[in-house]
Amino acid sequence: MDIIPPQINGEPIKWEGKATAKAVGLTPDQAWTLLGDFCNLHKWVRSISTCHLLEGSNNQPGCIRYCAGSINRADPTQPVGWAKERLLKFDSVDRSYSYEITKTNKGFGRYEATLRVAMDPDGCLIEWSFRSDPVKGWTQDAFISFLEKLTCGVAKRLEEEIYNIGDAE
Repeated sequence: MDIIPPQINGEPIKWEGKATAKAVGLTPDQAWTLLGDFCNLHKWVRSISTCHLLEGSNNQPGCIRYCAGSINRADPTQPVGWAKERLLKFDSVDRSYSYEITKTNKGFGRYEATLRVAMDPDGCLIEWSFRSDPVKGWTQDAFISFLEKLTCGVAKRLEEEIYNIGDAE
């Protein structure tokens, strides 16, 4: 029996990886309440300055968001890195969504990712996994390291938000 390598739209992919970060003191449901909005990524990822709906209905598969921010390793001469991303799957029971980049100036070809909130004895885990072609301006290890830092930053922002909400009550 032949082993079929991972694919996107029937084509073999070359990179895949996963980053996880623990958010202490948050239940998965609390974290999902904050993260489960496809068009609010700018609230949790510091390098993204804007994220808004371009097409469709938010959190409905097929909708497209526009995200932009200061990081663009594919072309450092550009002041803004941006991407249009299509929601492929939204699962509030599993507390996850999957998306693909449809257009960008950040060096991505084919790219699919899943953001998921899972249980952890100390709170919850934020999981960000991806499958893609190589990304211009990055090595695979450097991209995974960046994703790990990004995921840790998301977990920290969630903790800050929950603790600030708790202080206000």
